[in-house]
Amino acid sequence: MQSKQAGEERADAVSTAPAKGPGSRGRYPKGVMRRQQIIDRTIEVFAQLGLEGTSLRAIGEAIGVSHAALRRYFETREELFLEILREKDRQALIDARESGRPSTDFAGHLDSYASGAPGLMSLRHSMVARALEPGNEFSRTFFVERYEHLRADALEILRLAQGAGLVREGISLESASALLIAAMDGLSTQWLLDPKVDLHAGMLLYEQLLRPVHS
Repeated sequence: MQSKQAGEERADAVSTAPAKGPGSRGRYPKGVMRRQQIIDRTIEVFAQLGLEGTSLRAIGEAIGVSHAALRRYFETREELFLEILREKDRQALIDARESGRPSTDFAGHLDSYASGAPGLMSLRHSMVARALEPGNEFSRTFFVERYEHLRADALEILRLAQGAGLVREGISLESASALLIAAMDGLSTQWLLDPKVDLHAGMLLYEQLLRPVHS
């Protein structure tokens, strides 16, 4: 068992070693693939074990990677969890751009933020809660920057919608963008607790409340 584990760790060390020579671009593809597999599988493990039960060692055991090998990719559980959220945000942005939605469909573009697998949504809310605790500056910085980007994206979409006559004049779009993110957070929390809560209906109501009175 030990020799097998040691062999795995040596293989991981090779796969994550920087490539050398002309045109090298960092890790070998095998290492990149393994890292992505870890990110994808960890969400499933988190959904089963929850935040407190999902240590790096437990994750490694669940996905068949030794604790030492796992730490070659992620030094701490917090780093792994935040990288998962960063990767899923990146995928959601790509999906939104490729969806073919009109630029004025602000609720539609940001709907993916409040959607996704329950395990991913639960992880996001759990990490936000941890970021509020004293001493978790790494997580706090991550979420401060994440919410800044989300508000900026929402603000741009609201401006486009207002220019198209879909959002009434005379309101603070900065406040409306913050309220949009707050609505998504609150609705997704309620949905996690009670799947009967309709996320999409909530976002449609938000759109209606911002429409000009004559529309």
